[in-house]
Formats: sequence, structure tokens, C-alpha cells
Amino acid sequence: MTLTHPSPLELPRHTLSAVLIGPDQARRRTMAHNLEQHQAAIVEEFGTYPSLGSLASLDCDIVLIDLDSNREAALDLVEGINAQNGFVTVMVYSRSNDADLLARCMRAGAREFLAEPVLSTSLAEALRASARRMDKSLARKTGGRILVFWGAKGGVGVTTLATNFAIALKKEANRKVALADLNLRLGDAAMLLAMQNQFTILDALQNSERLDREFVSTLLVEHQSGVALLAASDQYVSPGSAESANIGRLLSILREQFPFVVVDGGPSLGEGVETLFDLADCVYLVAQVDVPALRNAQRIVAHLQRSGEDRVQVILNRYEPRKVEVDEERIAKALGLEPRWKVPDDRSSVERCRNSGQPLIFENSPVSRVLEQMARVICGKSAQAEKKKRFGIFG
Repeated sequence: MTLTHPSPLELPRHTLSAVLIGPDQARRRTMAHNLEQHQAAIVEEFGTYPSLGSLASLDCDIVLIDLDSNREAALDLVEGINAQNGFVTVMVYSRSNDADLLARCMRAGAREFLAEPVLSTSLAEALRASARRMDKSLARKTGGRILVFWGAKGGVGVTTLATNFAIALKKEANRKVALADLNLRLGDAAMLLAMQNQFTILDALQNSERLDREFVSTLLVEHQSGVALLAASDQYVSPGSAESANIGRLLSILREQFPFVVVDGGPSLGEGVETLFDLADCVYLVAQVDVPALRNAQRIVAHLQRSGEDRVQVILNRYEPRKVEVDEERIAKALGLEPRWKVPDDRSSVERCRNSGQPLIFENSPVSRVLEQMARVICGKSAQAEKKKRFGIFG
């Protein structure tokens, strides 16, 4: 995942620590020199491929591994380090630029593949990417989780799923939940929840000089379920670039205040969509079983997977297995990913709740049961709930 990049030779904001692994001393020293030129600190060098146990106690940001001395041992090490510590960025370097080798490295979990001779611009970009991953990992360790609902195309039911999921999550987690409507022009989460809002998300995004925790708190309105809503404007506003530039800052502020931030992604965020995907702990990609939606979903999945991301979960909404012409195996093959959730088609209940402003999650419906399962999984619980009394409006 890439954001708008700084100038090609700009260095990371802070010093990165690196471990170098490679039996070829000359090539290892060249790589060490290159890293030092970019202000990365070498904390340890290994002249052989070490055991995972000997790496367990190392405190570093990057492990950089020579592939060429023993390719199989190197790839085993890449895979083992990723399994042992998912917060470390594993990079590899090789004289070969073979496509099959590159694919094997990515499958093993290597974040960067550096072909020798390594260009200064290529190494600088790899270090910047590592620094961004460090920042996101730190935010995920210390802050709340950002859960993004994004539609493969318009009209697939993103807002209905996001709003009702937020309420289910509030009930299951019994912790604070924020719902941010990022459909900046035509968002209708407030309407679905029958809420009146004096201030909107545009007040936050268009006032960067005031964008802090206290200001954002004044924009939130609490729903009867306990979910805090940051609503979209109830009037159409012409597109502008200022909003997209402040999306990352706004979401970071919400993450500091709420254990869970549910985002209705909305269309047409411009550069803001990259920020949104980059910050998300989970992207719920909503599609239907039709050619346009599946085609768009496949492209979004491929985009995220190219960046080594594995946080996307596909939701097939309005799913009726007996009526679709494409079976599950072909759907998975088309997407490049097994659909994680299937939400049944219950249009009559959805429309009734939309028109009444009464959330669907308060009813015992096929749709609400799937959303409750999703909420339980995010909370680390079993998808299947223990039998208990259904909830209504809770505090």
C-alpha cells in the first residue's frame, strides 16, 4: 500500500534498526554500507543462516536476508521470522530478479525484494515503507481498531451493514464504539439511525487547524445503543481536496478515544482512500454476486495483496445460493480470495428498518445474525453465541 510519497531520496523520520544475515561477507558489507548511508543502524550481523531461537531475543525493525548463498534456508528463515514476530519487516536481496523467486519470497512473507545492485532510491523507498509499517503497528498496539466497510460498487448495502455492525459490536464488546460516515457527499448513516446531527464529519475535515481530540468530541452524537456517530453532511457539498488530506489525522484521533472505530467508507475519497486502507485493521469489502461487483472486488483484493496485505474480508451481501448462477468455488477463484461472510437477502426487513429508523440489528433476522457473528469474531469470541435472551435497546 503506498501513499503520496516524499521526494525520492527523503529518509525515514526516525532511525531504523536492522539485522543483516548473509554468508557472503563482501555482499553483506556492501548492504551494510548502503543501509548506513540511509541512517539505518546495524544492530547485528550473521555470517551464517541462524536458527530462529537465536533471533528471538533480538530487538530490531528490519531483518535483511541474502537469498543467494542457500535459497531454501533463506526462504525458511523468512517464513519462520514472520511466524515468530509479525511486527518485524523482513527484506531479502539477491542478484537474481527471477519472477518465480520473487513470488516465493512474497508467499514466505518478505515485504521487500531488493535486486542487486541495489539502487539508492529503491532502498530509500523500502525503508520508508518499513517506517510506515512501524508507525501503524505501534498505533494498533496502543490504540483502537479501525474497521472499514467498503463497497465494490455503489448500492451494495455498505451503510446498512456498517451501521448495524457498529451496534452489534457495541453490545458484544461492551466497550466504546465510534461510527464514522465517510461518504462525504451523500452519507446517510444518520438517517438509518433516525438521528439529528448539528455538526458533521466535514466540520472536522475542513478545519485542520482545530482538528484535535476535544474538537472531534464536540462533533459526535450518541445513539440510543451507545454508539457514537460522526455523521456525514445532510447537504450535498462540492468535492474538495482538503477533506482527503485530513482523513488520516481524524481517524487517528478517533482511534485514541475508542477501542473500535467502524467506518462507512463511501465512494470518491480520492487520495483519502489509500490513507483509509492503510490505517484499517480490517477492510470488509462488500460485494454482490454480479459481474460488475465481483470484477471490482477482484481488483481491490489484488491491489491490497500486491502490498502484502491480508486484512481484507469479502462479504457477499444479499446472497441467495439457490438463485445465483456462479457457485462458491468460481466466486473464490474470480476474487482470488474465499468470501468470509455471506449475508442473506432480506430486502423487506432492510427496507422496513430503513424507513422507520429502527436498526435491523434489534430484530432476530438472518441479516442481524450474521452481523452478530462478525462482531463476536472481532471481539475474539466464538462466532456462535451462547443461547441467551435477545437484546433490544441497551445502554
